[in-house]
Amino acid sequence: MNKSIVFLMSVAVFAVTSLTAFGHHSFALFDLTKQVTIKGVVTKVEWTNPHVWVEADVPQKDGTRVKWGVEFTSINHLTRLGMKANTIKPGDTVEFTVNPYADGTPGGRFQHMKLPSGKYFCDVGAAQQFCEENNK
Repeated sequence: MNKSIVFLMSVAVFAVTSLTAFGHHSFALFDLTKQVTIKGVVTKVEWTNPHVWVEADVPQKDGTRVKWGVEFTSINHLTRLGMKANTIKPGDTVEFTVNPYADGTPGGRFQHMKLPSGKYFCDVGAAQQFCEENNK
């Protein structure tokens, strides 16, 4: 009986911690059927794990600016792709293409960006083909 209780407790702990990890990696916040391209002035770069965050002020047609939050992948993935903490910095004007937030909040999940130099930098996965085609 003692072994059964220990086993059941172990399964319960594993299930609870697994659900937390699974929830973290959900893309439900984003509309993955759409891509939006915005151009703005970077105001903040948070080079942190588990995700790098960038904020940019994006000018609107009426002259106002809207702060967009762009969620990148992990530092580990970005570093392997060649991005560094200073690849973009506050004051840079950058064009971002994102999967927008599903609820309409200004921001989204990073797909690729056009750096001030004109070079493109892409997220992992399918976005890499875009960079290969546009960085010739």
